[in-house]
Amino acid sequence: MELGLKDKIVVVTGAGGAIGREICQAQMAHGAKVIGVDIAGLKDMDFPCYHVDLGSRESIEKGCHEILADHGRIDVLVNNAAFYAGIKVGPMEEIPLDEWDSVMNVNVKGLYLMIKGLLDGLKKAKGKVINFSSASVQKGGPYMLHYVASKGAVLAMTWALSTELGRHGIAVNAISPGLVDTASSQGIFPQFQQRLDMFVAGQSIKQPLKAKDIVGAVLYLSSAWSDAVSGQVCLVDRGAIKH
Repeated sequence: MELGLKDKIVVVTGAGGAIGREICQAQMAHGAKVIGVDIAGLKDMDFPCYHVDLGSRESIEKGCHEILADHGRIDVLVNNAAFYAGIKVGPMEEIPLDEWDSVMNVNVKGLYLMIKGLLDGLKKAKGKVINFSSASVQKGGPYMLHYVASKGAVLAMTWALSTELGRHGIAVNAISPGLVDTASSQGIFPQFQQRLDMFVAGQSIKQPLKAKDIVGAVLYLSSAWSDAVSGQVCLVDRGAIKH
């Protein structure tokens, strides 16, 4: 059985990041027509990419309107983008309130507005929504309360939307990666290698997670293989968390 992605229209937010680029390349390798969404615009990509600031309602609404006008239906929406790079890691009482607001604005409201803005296209295709959460939610990760709280909200939204949008034939699922070795993660955590080694020690499979390791779960949830799957959370963390 083929994945069934040939000529499917797949929107990927955060297309310019390490994980986003891997997702886009893998989708195209299986015949999908990829549409990138990124705050950088990404003119160097080999697929159309729309400049959208997920922290701005006006930017999201404009971008979604343009995407629907240009492409009509949306078969898969991958909400991969997040406010992550550069966040302050530390005790909850030291989190700057403006940073708290920015994290929630992008990771929660921005994700909601992307789904809302592309909903007509998703309904037309009876499409799939894949939301990126984080294994830090199930792990109860400390010293990143704003980020962890935002990703917990993503899980709650996924479960509620899977019920609400199911009547339109739309499947909604989430992916929760563990600590992925990317430039963004390296820039956030002091003594990153020590932190990564600690995470790897707690995994069933003792290998660091790379961006390319997240792609398989995205392809599965995008594909015809997962047509009967909705409201589920796929942990991609090499067995660090069992549930």
